[in-house]
Amino acid sequence: MVLFETIFVGLTQLRANKLRSVLTLLGIVIGVASVIGIVSIGEGLRRTVVGEFARSGGAGTVMVRPPEEWVRRGGRSVQRPWVERLTSGDLKAFYEETSEIDAAVPGLWGGAELRFGKTTMNAGYTGTSESFNEGYSWPVVEGRQLTAEDVMFSRKVCMIGQKVRTDLFGGTAPVGLDLKLNGERYTVVGVLEERVRFGRDEGDQVYIPYTTVQRRLLGNRHLFGITLFLNDLDEVATVADAVRRVLRRRHEHGDEFWVETSANQLEQVGQTIAIMKGVAGGIAGISLLVGGIGIMNIMLVSVTERTREIGVRKALGAKPHHIMMQFVAEATVLSLIGGLIGIGLGIGFGLGIEQLIHHFDADAPFSSVVSVEAVLAALLFSSSVGLFFGVYPAARAARMDPVEALRHE
Repeated sequence: MVLFETIFVGLTQLRANKLRSVLTLLGIVIGVASVIGIVSIGEGLRRTVVGEFARSGGAGTVMVRPPEEWVRRGGRSVQRPWVERLTSGDLKAFYEETSEIDAAVPGLWGGAELRFGKTTMNAGYTGTSESFNEGYSWPVVEGRQLTAEDVMFSRKVCMIGQKVRTDLFGGTAPVGLDLKLNGERYTVVGVLEERVRFGRDEGDQVYIPYTTVQRRLLGNRHLFGITLFLNDLDEVATVADAVRRVLRRRHEHGDEFWVETSANQLEQVGQTIAIMKGVAGGIAGISLLVGGIGIMNIMLVSVTERTREIGVRKALGAKPHHIMMQFVAEATVLSLIGGLIGIGLGIGFGLGIEQLIHHFDADAPFSSVVSVEAVLAALLFSSSVGLFFGVYPAARAARMDPVEALRHE
């Protein structure tokens, strides 16, 4: 009962000095709102990145690229004295080295001028295999996907994205029709589902067998890259090690090949987001510190103004811990109210950023995420600030001599 009475007295005092209380709250409100807003945006960004990875084959991937022909040395670009290439032989060797690979997708790419009838457009081509749709989880919605026979016989067939379908063919059903890619005819056998990833429409591509690209467009047997897809995320590191063994065995400079896992990329993204949240959180922490100092200041002023009241209460039998509890409760309630207001503003800030992003890009997958843990942590931290900065003024009030307090004018 004493506790509730103490809190009631504290709230009465805060209500009696509205303007001063509101100004004191600002530091806590700004700090908590900043923390909640930053956490919600950071978590939303992290989930967006993970979700985009999942939409394009999941987080279990290993990407392999040949060494760059040019490297930076002494502040300038220098050409290596050797050249290493990826080949379809490497692709086969990866399968033989480990059984954990669910799909292996070779890659070749370049720019293309597309023509159908009198319509032309600039797009890109990608040389790939029959494993493309399975690996990238990208289904065909019209026609069929590429087959092993298409790859084996280097057929002049292709799958197209939705943007190519719309811009090049208009309302005409494209499956079975021929388009010209850099002057050569390719038969459209399939149309891919619409896909927007990381805010970019990926439907401006034409997908053809990689062997056809090698024979008819590039004139060599090289591959620009190979992406391996796994269903078991725990085996990503094991497969990456197997890939490195194959490259060292088959290439003189096998250690120079670029082998990267999606797990590493997600970790790097997580580290970047954590740094961003840490820096912004530090700034928000300064606001909370300022708010705590403001609370201490107002409580010291309050102790001075209410010296006679403290003397009267002690003369009527109030113990030092009763006086201390009253002032600590006032400080804690003040910071708790600021924390609640700050949480509301922080959630609103995160949702506002989400709406702003969607205003400029309606297809952006970003969404603000506020966890219960973050809200509880903000409440606990804000009330702790009030408790910490309210202890000294409360102790000072509790130590007052009742006789001297009653003599205070």
